Amino acid sequence: MTINALYWYVSIFGWLFLTGVGLPPCPEEAGILFAASVDTLHPEVWWPFAWAACGLGIVTADCVLYGVGRRWGPKLFEYRWVQKFLSTQRRQRIEGYFTQHGMKLLVLARFLPPLRTGVFLIAGATRYSFVKFLIADFTYAVVGVGALFFFGTAVLALVHRFESTAVFLAAILVMCYGLFMYYKLLRRRDWTGGTRPPVSVVQGPQGSVPEGEPAKNPTAAPAAKKEAQIALGEG
Repeated sequence: MTINALYWYVSIFGWLFLTGVGLPPCPEEAGILFAASVDTLHPEVWWPFAWAACGLGIVTADCVLYGVGRRWGPKLFEYRWVQKFLSTQRRQRIEGYFTQHGMKLLVLARFLPPLRTGVFLIAGATRYSFVKFLIADFTYAVVGVGALFFFGTAVLALVHRFESTAVFLAAILVMCYGLFMYYKLLRRRDWTGGTRPPVSVVQGPQGSVPEGEPAKNPTAAPAAKKEAQIALGEG
């Protein structure tokens, strides 16, 4: 292993780790495509090590989030910066899903960038089994990361045959744009299924009416009609 190859492995691991914990808020899938481009452009980089660097970076970041949630517990979700991306209502729904789905929810969260950070924090805060957490995480690291990694290497290797830097960069931009549109679509949809806020009911002269709506006065309409007639000279 050369020093140059080691540099690329470390850079892949660092990118996936930092994006995994949300610093900066960049999709980790872009890091996997970066690893695919490194494997395509640098012959000294061996694809099993590049793939392993991606998986280890993601798993390490997820374990850090799990540990933060386990260390601070429910108090962590009282901070404003946490509530900006994970509201109380959404957190309660996700906690309820853990009791029914568990590992399936952890795997599904990998494909939902707006929520996966919160899911891993909740897993730690609820003291979800760390062994099951690792099984679900390594499953994605092997299957999900591997699928995107080899898809990226196949596409970029095909493009690289044209020996055109412009075409190669255009292919990377197209894939990144596709990821951006995918995340934009996910942010518009609440995959947990929103519920309408409850409506408080108050008792009025006409029975139960929703709070915030004035109760209808049976004498209001005739009185208003009579005033209108007087104003028009009909009274």
